[in-house]
Amino acid sequence: MTLVTGAAGHLGNVLVRELVERGDRVRALALPGEDCSCLAGFGVEIVRGNTLDPASLVPAFAGVATVYHLAGIISILPGRDALMRQVNVIGTANVLRAAREARVGRLVYVSSIHALARLPLGVTIDESSQFDPHNAAGEYDQTKAEASLLVLQEARRGLDAVIACPTGIIGPYDYRESEMGRLIRGFLRPGPRAIVRGGFDFVDVRDVAHGLVLMREKGRSGEVYILGGSFISFTDLIAEARRGSADRSRGVVVPHILARAAAPITALVNRLAGKDPQFTRYSLETVAGKVDISHAKASRELGWEPRPITDTIADTVRWWREHPLIVPMRRPPRSRRAAPAAAGRSRVAVVTGASSGIGALTARKLAAAGYHLVLVARRREQLDELAAAIRDAGGMADVLAVDLARPEGPQAVFEHVMERHRGLDVLVNNAGFGWYGYTSDMPWVTAQDMIQVNNAALVQLIMLFLPVMRRVDQGHIVNVSSIAGSIPSQGIALYSATKSFVDALTTALYRETHGTGVHVSVVKPGPVLTEFYRTAEHQPGGSTVPAERFGVSVDTVVKAIMRLLERPRRTVWVPGPLRVLPWVEFSFGWLMDRLGPLLLRRRSVRI
Repeated sequence: MTLVTGAAGHLGNVLVRELVERGDRVRALALPGEDCSCLAGFGVEIVRGNTLDPASLVPAFAGVATVYHLAGIISILPGRDALMRQVNVIGTANVLRAAREARVGRLVYVSSIHALARLPLGVTIDESSQFDPHNAAGEYDQTKAEASLLVLQEARRGLDAVIACPTGIIGPYDYRESEMGRLIRGFLRPGPRAIVRGGFDFVDVRDVAHGLVLMREKGRSGEVYILGGSFISFTDLIAEARRGSADRSRGVVVPHILARAAAPITALVNRLAGKDPQFTRYSLETVAGKVDISHAKASRELGWEPRPITDTIADTVRWWREHPLIVPMRRPPRSRRAAPAAAGRSRVAVVTGASSGIGALTARKLAAAGYHLVLVARRREQLDELAAAIRDAGGMADVLAVDLARPEGPQAVFEHVMERHRGLDVLVNNAGFGWYGYTSDMPWVTAQDMIQVNNAALVQLIMLFLPVMRRVDQGHIVNVSSIAGSIPSQGIALYSATKSFVDALTTALYRETHGTGVHVSVVKPGPVLTEFYRTAEHQPGGSTVPAERFGVSVDTVVKAIMRLLERPRRTVWVPGPLRVLPWVEFSFGWLMDRLGPLLLRRRSVRI
């Protein structure tokens, strides 16, 4: 058994492909909730754990002969130093301890060329260079140097370990869009591009994966092997990336001194726009001049040779153009229409609370619009009936009987979607939990369930699926809230608070994603005559809430949701005139103070 940490990353998933093709049984260590869809179809055993949690490493390391430790954080940005140090240094120490206790046969650690001590320009960097944390250009370099020293220390104590120091990795299968992948994608956009003077030594990700396998088979314990390619300037890189396209411009070269002066300003602008800058003072220092890096040792001892960098660039561009991640590119802020599905798969929509009411009708409408539905609710029988009706009408639907009141519910939804569909286009967070009565009468268990369903599950689903949508720059999250979030009322105090939370979260996420292909919206209906109300009405002490007489139909709410998917915006009130309610609450809250007790009803309702 071979264990790969960081298996869902760029190098990780390519290494897994290489190992599987060689006949290895592969186990991947992945973070809880981490998207491992890039490993689907390879027969990989996925174990959820964290290198910062030693206990979670025990089952991952059981019965393992070889460990490839790739997991780490790569960042050129300030403000991430603490987490980077934790993962890159403490995480590596935990992996070494787990490998020693599990009596692993060999550990292959992936360090970085940046972990080696900086040398003057013109001096060739090879394995005689030392790992020197005190001579590092940035925090990333320092953490990788410290981790490499830990590996060498364990090797001296008897652990069979080797260290790889790859240079800049580029290549296909870049599902998460690495920093270099983002740079190359930027080069593919038409028009002149501002680029800095300089370049770097780049190597093909497939060659690095092959080199890691050779290190397992031929590498000498306690040794370091540089896996480098060849130096290429950024002007030549953009020219190669655009070879064969109508746009053959090589870019506008920005002098290094000007780029350094502008780096703090561009970093601030990118941060305000919610984007990561591609160049910082640290990264500019890294690519400032032509660095000579030798991989002669790997060639001599391992029989390893990298392919020409021009072939790598061509394959990378081809992969980006063919892969759904390359289309659509980031749209300008004025683009408001919903994005089409990623190429190569049907549009997929998840609807929670799909067993009745708003959820059930929304699912039917989405299926009629061509979406493959994932129906989520507690009651399988009703979901099966709905799925059968959708299929009879020519649609597609999966049934997922999951209780979102249980903490593991959202994770089950995410894993189902990513394993079956490898992506998501629409998430409708419709599941809700209500209780009517004095808060002093509410059991704490009921309050916990309400918070879990209305808030915690919704947040977890968003945090699981939003990164997936951001990677392909498309998708829509619709949160079904209520006017109760704008008019807190006696008798539904906690329910109102949970809906206010949903409103605030949606607003913040809308601002975070504004100008991208990802949309986050909230639907705020008035009283809707659904099972939510009918169930309560027939409970002891229940009575008709006066506001229900003015309720809107389920069909009206669902039509608003479907229009919202066509023309995204932040907030939709149903019916429209209810948008004045925040003003009413501000001006006439005193009246609600007196009417609130008339709306009480003591019963919890879940859909």
